[in-house]
Amino acid sequence: MEDRRESFELATVETAGGSLLVPYEVRRSPRARRVRLSIGPHNQALLMVPERGNLREALGFLRSQGDWLERHLRTAPPPTLLDAYLARQPRLSGLGREFTVTLNFTLARPFFVHSEKSGEIEFRYPAIEGKERALAAMVRDFAAQVLPQRTIELAKRHGLTTGRITVRNQGTRWGSCSGRGGLSLNWRLVLLPVELHDYVILHELAHLTQMNHSTAFWELLRSYDPQTARHDRQLTLASRTLMRLGRD
Repeated sequence: MEDRRESFELATVETAGGSLLVPYEVRRSPRARRVRLSIGPHNQALLMVPERGNLREALGFLRSQGDWLERHLRTAPPPTLLDAYLARQPRLSGLGREFTVTLNFTLARPFFVHSEKSGEIEFRYPAIEGKERALAAMVRDFAAQVLPQRTIELAKRHGLTTGRITVRNQGTRWGSCSGRGGLSLNWRLVLLPVELHDYVILHELAHLTQMNHSTAFWELLRSYDPQTARHDRQLTLASRTLMRLGRD
């Protein structure tokens, strides 16, 4: 798996308790209608800016949110290693079912094996150096095997045809749908429970018909998944932890 180390700019913001030096990242989005501020997966301030938005104004907004940043950075959970997470919650989702995970070390090249029949998957990876990168690469490879297959299955169930399906290492998004019907899915979907894993896929499939988040889109999605409101809330809660996994 090809990863890049994050490099962030630094900004000084004023809070009630004094100055605070905050790492920040700017991302431009054609979908954004206004500047949005959130806490990114590396505990950086994440500024989402409209594609043609004024960067100076966006940075001014960032500096005006000192108390908000201090409060949320103080309570943000620390990044978690993927192997520690899977040791606590040894399961992955794929093909509409749950796989039980076993973690073991090896002196040889990292590898994994899984069985659809038994619902088991075993990862073998280095004990010390490079273990996080090796394990993340294997989980991503597993995702690349099972996510397209499940997406095609759900698309057929609803009479839909997709374009190309890719599995990527998105930083903040679970998936996206292009104007040509191509779907891009975050490999971390396999870390979600089965129902949320499928909810994200159905969300992107609904964009094949409704390329927006209009009332018509949500009505269509609810026809695919009657538990849309509950699943959307659960996904928001899960994102804060899971989007931090599998990073350098």
